[in-house]
Amino acid sequence: MKSHSSGVRRDSAEPSPFRPGQSAPNRTTSRGRRRIAGAVAFLVFLSGAAAVPAFAASPVAEGFENGQDAVTPPEGWSIDSTNTVGMKAGWQGWTFHPVSEVTAAFPGSGKQGEFARGTGRVAIVQSDSNRPTSGTFSSTLWSSPLSIAEKTGAVQVSFDSHYRQGQAPQNAQLVARFDGGEPVVVERFTADRLNQSVSRSVDAPANAARVQFGWQYLQSTNNWYWMIDNVRMQEAPPADTQPVLKGNQKPLIAPGERGTVTIGGLRPGQQPVVALGAGAPIAGIPAADGEGAVTLDVAIPADAPNGIQQLRISGEDIVTTSLPITVYRSTGSALATTEKKVWFDGFESAQSWAIPAGSPWSISTVDDVVAQLGTDRRQAFTLADGRIAVIDASRGAASGSLASAEIAVRTGDTLELRVDSHFRKRGTGAQTGSVTAVYSSGERETLRTLGETQESAQLRLPLTVPAAATGVRFEFSFAGDLGTGSWMLDNAQVVRGLGDLPEGEPSSARVDVFSDIQGANARMQNQVLPGFRALTERANTVVANGDLVSNGTPDLYTAFYNAYNAGGGNQYPLQIATIGNHEYYGSGTVDGFRNRFLDTTGMRSVGDQGGLWGEQLVDGQLPLIWLGSEAHDYSQAKGSGPFVKMSDRQYEWLRDRLAYWKSQNKPVLLMTHHVFAGSVSGTYINFYRNDYDSDTARLTALLADNPNVTVLTSHTHWAATLNDWSAEKRFDATRAQAPTVVNTVAVTTQYGPSGDWGEAGNSNADPVGLRVALYKDRLRVTAYSFNAQATPREIKHIDIAIPGNEPTGPALPTPGAEIETDAPVAGQSITVAGQGFTAGESLSVELRQVQAASLFRAAATPISLGTVTADERGSFRVELAIPATVPAGAYTLALVRAGGEAIEKPVTIRPAVEPTVEPTVEPTKEPTKEPTKEPTVEPTVVPTKEPTVEPTVVPTKEPTKEPTVEPTVEPTKEPTKEPTVEPTVEPTVEPTTGPTTVPTTGPTIAPTDPSADPTHSPTSPTGKPSATSTVPGEDGSGSLPGTGANTNGLALFAGGLGLIALLLFGLRRRARG
Repeated sequence: MKSHSSGVRRDSAEPSPFRPGQSAPNRTTSRGRRRIAGAVAFLVFLSGAAAVPAFAASPVAEGFENGQDAVTPPEGWSIDSTNTVGMKAGWQGWTFHPVSEVTAAFPGSGKQGEFARGTGRVAIVQSDSNRPTSGTFSSTLWSSPLSIAEKTGAVQVSFDSHYRQGQAPQNAQLVARFDGGEPVVVERFTADRLNQSVSRSVDAPANAARVQFGWQYLQSTNNWYWMIDNVRMQEAPPADTQPVLKGNQKPLIAPGERGTVTIGGLRPGQQPVVALGAGAPIAGIPAADGEGAVTLDVAIPADAPNGIQQLRISGEDIVTTSLPITVYRSTGSALATTEKKVWFDGFESAQSWAIPAGSPWSISTVDDVVAQLGTDRRQAFTLADGRIAVIDASRGAASGSLASAEIAVRTGDTLELRVDSHFRKRGTGAQTGSVTAVYSSGERETLRTLGETQESAQLRLPLTVPAAATGVRFEFSFAGDLGTGSWMLDNAQVVRGLGDLPEGEPSSARVDVFSDIQGANARMQNQVLPGFRALTERANTVVANGDLVSNGTPDLYTAFYNAYNAGGGNQYPLQIATIGNHEYYGSGTVDGFRNRFLDTTGMRSVGDQGGLWGEQLVDGQLPLIWLGSEAHDYSQAKGSGPFVKMSDRQYEWLRDRLAYWKSQNKPVLLMTHHVFAGSVSGTYINFYRNDYDSDTARLTALLADNPNVTVLTSHTHWAATLNDWSAEKRFDATRAQAPTVVNTVAVTTQYGPSGDWGEAGNSNADPVGLRVALYKDRLRVTAYSFNAQATPREIKHIDIAIPGNEPTGPALPTPGAEIETDAPVAGQSITVAGQGFTAGESLSVELRQVQAASLFRAAATPISLGTVTADERGSFRVELAIPATVPAGAYTLALVRAGGEAIEKPVTIRPAVEPTVEPTVEPTKEPTKEPTKEPTVEPTVVPTKEPTVEPTVVPTKEPTKEPTVEPTVEPTKEPTKEPTVEPTVEPTVEPTTGPTTVPTTGPTIAPTDPSADPTHSPTSPTGKPSATSTVPGEDGSGSLPGTGANTNGLALFAGGLGLIALLLFGLRRRARG
């Protein structure tokens, strides 16, 4: 048994860029071949890494010492190069130089000087700082031929190698060609391999007479290099073969079932002996085929427990090898939850849908549709699982309906139809789609009409079953002219939903989540972390879900944690960090990057599993589990996937923890940086389709069995505004229940679709974070953006049912209303829509003027706009007339129920006619200069959106967010007694009656000097105030976030409240007089 690897894998052979005997643009050859006598060669070879067997009568060795110049190869050797024009003279393709010449010609940090095994002259192909005029170059160094006389069955090549991998494109490989035939790949070089001794054996065809080895450096420009020396070639016995599993997934077989396994890496005709664990050899195993592969069925005993079993392969000239088989018995996904699934159909059986003969609707798959009609964003239907329904008018006019089977329902029940939909509008022709509920009582209700593109969206369509109806079916109708669009559907379901979350309902557990910082530390420090603290409820747990840094160097971790701590991240009692792919990026070893992450984040002591994966119970209520890749070789992958390597130990731990929490009827929050293909936004593009590599099948089988799991994934940076920000992901397309997957977006640049397969960044979008909150009947995940003032703005949320008792009756919706008219005007109409009321309920509609508390004004009388009546589904939509006499200002529109309860919505009424009043100037006691041409009002305190009781000047109709206080009148030498100020207690913004000049002399409320205020908030490293509260002045700065206005004068005002009240009274009397 030898330590070197087996013979060539023929399934990995690739054609050479040059045909045998073809004349390349830059081909250099030497006549003849330098052979070394057997005894001399034997001694030379003994000085290397291995001894030459006695049967190798004519080995060949080459040390590159006797070439006549730097560009001429040794005798019998040759060089094939293409597109080397523009490269440095004497360094075009493979050339020959001492290491000292290499480092002198290409100084810097390339590590060429570390080739200690290279002695004297070495062969080198240098790409760094040595590129052709345009495009890429290729160069192959061919050895002199080795005669195959002993017929030992194989040939062996050994050489010293110093290889450094650059960014793509750079392809390097060792190849062999027999008797001038097509080259076969012996080994690919895809990662840095510095100062190594390499020895490889290649099986020789039975009738082969000679062999040449080639060192190919292909399609490169301005990358790194390959240096070799001390080449030795000889005949040798075939190496023992090393069996490997073929295919891209670890075998997954259920107890009592059989699975197909293919083993490669064998020699054609070799007979393997295969056994499961310590059992007897499996009978009937065939010999390896011409590709060195064997396919066999493996039967797992019915009583086998879940776990990892070893498939043992041995045989003559075969390295005894154990290959893992994952044994897993599905537990099913049936689970009682707080949301009742009344009906589900995923189009896996076409028989459950009525498609008339000749209808353009069909049942297919996304892959088949794309193969037939092309992409054009058809492939972007990420929510699709398995089979789908599709209609497409791109190649011919299409019109037809697709109908479900009838579903049993109850009169008066409040339900929701959900369906995953991918509606694409194309061309200029007419195109429409609609969803209609057809009740057994004969009534038809249009639930939704579609006309514009809406990609990969879950339609959620409420319906209330009318009287006398005991069943409902759903029709999906589409009509499109030739050359127009398409509609694809999947996962239709009817649910009795959760209803609205009651206002003010407290949560029992909370987690704040952010991801993909990658150097955007200021955003994390000044926007995201302070924004989380501004939410009504505080979380005790924070998760940084991977890609904390752009690469895993110590200085970037230091910068991250400086910002993280300054932003308040270290104030969370429980802090969790997961490892992404960027933590493995940079120059270093896989082990070094992994250890640096664990040590710097402090995760080794969190979760009881060593830190890369683990579990915590949040607030004693919500199990939180995280996963992590155990290895990623950036030097080999160079930024491409797959990204996750998961050991059997991590997999089995996850399997057992999910099974435990499912048995406890608990929802589970699962954190993993990497994504699953076809789940959430962007995961249809190729870059995101294989994150979990060979662990995908067994990991998704676990998730399919656990619909109580909500998975938070990151990595894509795709925006939360997209329809598929969250998804029910059916890893088994036949199941009604499925886990929910949610995208955490990013702190750094966000992305979205570009064309069919691309993505485009948006660096101007505010950073995004998620708040996960557990309530008694649901898990709510909310996406927030955080602006420069760290103000959280909800983008959207998803409510996820949790294990519990299914609702036995209809969910009672919370009554609500929406005002559909923008900027309503007195004397015109306003459109109001409402829902959630009882059928036939009568509501009075009133306008109530918004007023602040006042000693001198009585509450305004509500203005009646009439009454409305809810229909049989508890909804209404009406136009109501606003009397022309209604004063402009801020109001609430109130829907008053019979018991006096009011549902209110804020509204601002614009005046019917804008008033115009001549400007006036208030005189001062001393003469003042003329006002400027465009006098401005000088507010001493910027009015906030909430009413205040401090003296202000009535602002102009369009106040800016950052008013500039500029005097319009020069101050007099003698101060006046009081400034002319109109104290206001109204929260409304009223039109001015013209420009008014306000004296600037007299007492003013000046901003407090921060340096004199011991409570003043310190500034961040960027020079901006650290946002710690959205309450004005709470941080001691006295500033209103985002306005620059100061509120420290409130204390002065409070002390003079009586004086202001008297002044108000006097001014009103004066106005009446």
